[in-house]
Amino acid sequence: MTKSIISAFFIILILGMMVNEIEGQQQQQRCEEALTEIDCGAGNCNALCLQKRKGLGRCVQRTPCDKLKCMCYYPCSS
Repeated sequence: MTKSIISAFFIILILGMMVNEIEGQQQQQRCEEALTEIDCGAGNCNALCLQKRKGLGRCVQRTPCDKLKCMCYYPCSS
């Protein structure tokens, strides 16, 4: 009986912490910037974005006719 109560307590505690983390991530605004100084390569794009804005770089193609572009997604506060 005691083990199940302790287990339930920890599960509720962990779920509460997860909800707080998710809410914090949703409140944080995301900005984006096209990094034109490099050709789009997955490693290059991500490395430059991380160095420049502490963000996540991805190669994207907005329309089928466009070339791949390096887009940097980062928290607006940085």
